[in-house]
Amino acid sequence: MAASPRTIAIGDIHGCVHALDTILAEIQPKRYDTIVCLGDFIDQGRDSRDVIDRLMQLHDKCRVVTILGNHEEMLLEALDSKHALESWIIAGGFATLNSYRFGGSVDVIPADHIDFIRGCRDYFETNTHIFTHAGYDAELPLEEQPEYCLRWALLEEPYPPPHISGKKAVVGHTEQASGDPLDLGYLICIDTACWRHGWLTALEVNTGEIWQASRFGVPQREFAGVM
Repeated sequence: MAASPRTIAIGDIHGCVHALDTILAEIQPKRYDTIVCLGDFIDQGRDSRDVIDRLMQLHDKCRVVTILGNHEEMLLEALDSKHALESWIIAGGFATLNSYRFGGSVDVIPADHIDFIRGCRDYFETNTHIFTHAGYDAELPLEEQPEYCLRWALLEEPYPPPHISGKKAVVGHTEQASGDPLDLGYLICIDTACWRHGWLTALEVNTGEIWQASRFGVPQREFAGVM
């Protein structure tokens, strides 16, 4: 009997390719699975170029959905504006450029990587879940969501109520310093601060199964085993 298709969300990677490699090795994605990357693949960590390469290659193994994060938005704006470029570099873009060529300028990023980022979605929706990078306006349908809500708004108290669709939301962006996802029942945040000595978190949204790895590529279960 064939295994059921899985829908697995991966939180903010931020250039931590060793964490991503470990998570993918743990998940073992199959062609009928859907991997939803919640944005912020780049910046902060050292290996943004390799992260994008991995995500591009992943299309050969399963269905991949990539959502635009605020850091990808900053990169795209930096292509056309010197001021935006300076802001992006300060916000973590320096590490991304160095991953392509140390001390490089924005033109060192290959065209296919730029096209990959341009192809990211604002959000993704299934019959049961909605996926955005940062959050949502609870009273608006997804196609009417402001960009600020989708990519920039922090998840803070008082938390937003459930979305009008009635579907469970899966988001990233707001770092959970504890290393544990924030689960409100109707909303779960899986940005667990990988690049800040936390974890990269992946969540199978239908079963609740979680995989985590450190930025050095060590599975969380191995840490748990030595506690």
